[in-house]
Amino acid sequence: MRDDPQRPGELTTAGRALLAHPWQRAEADPATFVLIRRHAEALDRWFTQRLGYRLVVGVDTARLVKSGYVPADRPLRGRTGQPFTGRQYVALALLLAATASGPDRISLRDLILRVRSSAADASIKLDGSGAERRAVVAALQWLIGHGVLRELDRSVAGYEADSEADALLEVRNDRLAMLPAPALVGARSAAELLDRAAGDGTGRAALRRRLVEDPVLYADDVAGEDWAEMRRRFGEETRYLDEMFGLRVEARAEGVAAIDVDGGCSDVAFPAGGTTAHAALLLLSALATRHREGATIDVLDEELGLLLDRYGRHWRKDAVAEPARLREDVITLLTAMSLVVREPDGTVRPRPAAARFAPLVTVVEPTEAPGQQSLL
Repeated sequence: MRDDPQRPGELTTAGRALLAHPWQRAEADPATFVLIRRHAEALDRWFTQRLGYRLVVGVDTARLVKSGYVPADRPLRGRTGQPFTGRQYVALALLLAATASGPDRISLRDLILRVRSSAADASIKLDGSGAERRAVVAALQWLIGHGVLRELDRSVAGYEADSEADALLEVRNDRLAMLPAPALVGARSAAELLDRAAGDGTGRAALRRRLVEDPVLYADDVAGEDWAEMRRRFGEETRYLDEMFGLRVEARAEGVAAIDVDGGCSDVAFPAGGTTAHAALLLLSALATRHREGATIDVLDEELGLLLDRYGRHWRKDAVAEPARLREDVITLLTAMSLVVREPDGTVRPRPAAARFAPLVTVVEPTEAPGQQSLL
């Protein structure tokens, strides 16, 4: 197999898929899962030795257990793409607790009773409100979307409007067991859980994790000795990231970026199509050229107002109707891409990597703009 000329390409394809989507199911992408199963041993060695991650591969499920770095902008997302709320995270945790030692088939009503029991054990008060039921349904749908639960009869969606609604669910206990990260088991508080997940953040593997999980790694964000070590071993780091993920690494005085030239290795693309991404690209140009020292919210709103006058007819109606929300969505996207930073006083300042996108604005049509990985 080591002499197979297709092996390097297959390893890279599988590695890219796992990095961007650490939860892989055979029924969702059969071809990719076949590659992961075929090269499981080599992939596990790559991820363990180079990134400190661990690959678990079952009969029809693969999970890349990411630990050692917890980005602040990688939330779980529901079916609509919106980040989970605190209530939804609580509902998901209670559902996992309720199904952990249960049967492989359970009615929704029985499951809700188990959820309430788990909540009581954790001193969590449930009120049965509509908001609570919506959170439970969102968490159930997340588990269904990830193949952990399956609706056998009727839909869990009915519970949102009717507390007496029922459904029959199949529980994939083997997949359920793959969800928790072993290094986090036993944490006695949320703070301890996050501390364990984050690790110490130093060393070559930690910097490599930062480089593949974030769009840009800035020198100012890491310890001086770690940055010096990375620069000294830059050739080796470049080879690793090209071999594993097909990433092209660019180094500047301010930092290092791993560029996903072909796309598909990142869960968030930028530039990209759509109103938010187009507005972000245009606003980023204004920051990089006219407000290099930063802009207040009032200044950003003025710039966005000019953009709305020019491009608003091409943008989503809800975004045009709520400029403040569009502005926050834009800032969130640019912050996630390490292109801007929001200072404590609210000023938004462009970071060095912002300069590379300014020239793109002159060739972007208003209806479409040209084209970070999740933890789970």
